[in-house]
Amino acid sequence: MNILKKTAVFGLAIVASGSLALAANLPKASTLVSKMGMGFNIGNTLEVPANQGGPTGWGNPLPSQAYVDSIKAAGFSTVRLPTAWFSHVKDGKINKGWIDTVQTVVDMCIKDGLYVVLNSHWDTGWLEDKVFATDSANVIKNQKAIWGHLANRFKDYDEHLIFASANEPGVNDPWNGGADNGQEAFDAKRMKILQRYHQVMIDEVRKSGGNNATRTVVFQMPRTEIDKYQLLSEYYPKDPAGDGYTMAEAHFYPYQFSLMKADEGWGKMFYFWEGVTTGDAERTCANGALGSKTSIETQLGKLKTAFVDKGIPVIIGEMGAQKRLTLEGQDLEKHLLARAAWYGYVAKIAKADGIVPIIWDTGAEDNLNMTVIRRQKNVDYTIFDYEVLNAMRAEYGLSALSGNSISALVEASSSTANKSSIAFFKTPSTAAANYPLRINNNIKDWSQYESATVRIYSDLTANGQVTINFVTMSGNDWDWKQETMTVSNGTWTSVNANLSTIKTPTEVNATLVVVNAKGLTGKLAIDYILLNKKGGGAPDTLESFKTAVFEGSSDDGNLVPDEIGSIETDNVATATTAGNTSGKTVNYVFEANSYTDNYTYPSDAVISIAKKHSILQGVNFAVQHGIITANFNTTAAGHASVTLMNSLGQVIASKNVNATSGANSVSLETRYHGTAFLVIYQGSQKMVKAIRLK
Repeated sequence: MNILKKTAVFGLAIVASGSLALAANLPKASTLVSKMGMGFNIGNTLEVPANQGGPTGWGNPLPSQAYVDSIKAAGFSTVRLPTAWFSHVKDGKINKGWIDTVQTVVDMCIKDGLYVVLNSHWDTGWLEDKVFATDSANVIKNQKAIWGHLANRFKDYDEHLIFASANEPGVNDPWNGGADNGQEAFDAKRMKILQRYHQVMIDEVRKSGGNNATRTVVFQMPRTEIDKYQLLSEYYPKDPAGDGYTMAEAHFYPYQFSLMKADEGWGKMFYFWEGVTTGDAERTCANGALGSKTSIETQLGKLKTAFVDKGIPVIIGEMGAQKRLTLEGQDLEKHLLARAAWYGYVAKIAKADGIVPIIWDTGAEDNLNMTVIRRQKNVDYTIFDYEVLNAMRAEYGLSALSGNSISALVEASSSTANKSSIAFFKTPSTAAANYPLRINNNIKDWSQYESATVRIYSDLTANGQVTINFVTMSGNDWDWKQETMTVSNGTWTSVNANLSTIKTPTEVNATLVVVNAKGLTGKLAIDYILLNKKGGGAPDTLESFKTAVFEGSSDDGNLVPDEIGSIETDNVATATTAGNTSGKTVNYVFEANSYTDNYTYPSDAVISIAKKHSILQGVNFAVQHGIITANFNTTAAGHASVTLMNSLGQVIASKNVNATSGANSVSLETRYHGTAFLVIYQGSQKMVKAIRLK
């Protein structure tokens, strides 16, 4: 179709915007970088394969001009369009209706003066799952047909349109019989195949003429992993136009901070980043870990040296970190602030190194999203993540946009429907006595803190006054200090406790919330306890009640997420001192686990703690034609992971599942031969079965 006619159909002033031009030498790639600024992916949309519902199949609407306008208004200068082509091809030609649709989106972006990176995405893995010799001739045939068609359609567009050869080539190809799933063996032999895929693409673009003779073309390194940059550098495709008209592409998702969905034996999910932390070092991306400041500088520095300094600009075609919305309260707030700081720092280093950072946007607003601009749940194209956006805008000299995206998320996470420690009381009506909730200290040195903030809920009644105290025991003599907290009954409140009277603040051995009353009935719940620093600054989290309230092992699992006053009977463990004489200890039994509290309770005191403790049962497996089927029962629904490991502890295959209460079945594919271990995790529970794979 004649593009001038098509422009008239859609009513876009493309000619006025300068997107059409007579065939001429377009600017070299290096001159575009500063104009491309920071970039935005319209993700999970145009790249959805035709057999999976097409562009709206994953929940996002088709891009509109209003949506593109909002991207421009947010401060982005580049849009990457991940696009499916292969599933829209028949008899070597792209479906006309589909290419018209994509061209419409391209025109919308260029109308706003945005640079557009148009790529060929995963689309059932026709290319990127097949970087191996067996199917390479067929892949080359399809690559040639697709890019030949695209090149002819877009050859008159100016430098605002950039072509990208592939997406993440070589992710799942079955080299070496599938034993490594393609993750370890991307060597020079494989790179030469990928080089041919890139070469046929640029040859088709260049020979189509028009502005394609010098249009900027982007080549992806293996799996777009920065650590594989040397292979692309060594086997870089030859450009018929000469030097200066191509770019290299990497992606940046530091796994533990960005994508990890469950803790593993080798490491845990990172919720926090560098100085934005709650004091939990195991959850903080810092000290050189992948994604930390040092790591960002080092990784992007590799790209600068290998490509930018040699006249080949680089784009970070995708970058991002998921929002972990299962966190609560202050943990969630700090996590979201940490994400924003991370985005800002990546943008800072990328800009300094002459690299274009392009964020991935999912469109969704649920857990693990990376959305910055609303377009799915609320199709109003307003800002969904001001903090990330403003952190990046600051690095490009743009003023901050007025808005706050964190407060509502944090408030929602701290509702009564979220996880809390919950204690039920029914005590004698005689003399008043103390009833403690013991807390596991993850921070022992409190010398830098001046107060503690406790978010607490109470509906306690008593025969007389109810006093709730925040108690610490410190030093060799376990000196007891308490601060009375004024708690409003029937509502969540945050109260402060003074820490200045602690005798040995460098050695706080135990922390308790102690209720003093007689004839006590009702319930008490705590969401979190924060330690506030002297002189200000972000507080540290002593406890957010993802672990047990009582002293015991550190892997007690998650507490039950229930509304206050709605605890299922089979999730409540009861400890009773009835019949015990004064001075006896109380044994708390949580299903298979028990904990001993050495505090002296009055006789006839009854305290119940609501806590869900899932038990894995009956794990077995079946092996057939390279498929391992693991069957297991669990007493409670929740996240579980099923992993197959070899005798060296290396992961062969793994799958995360949302297990149901009762029977579950999960299948893993492998071509591995030899001794292996099937490992199933749920919460703190782990079961291991040895398997002999023939």
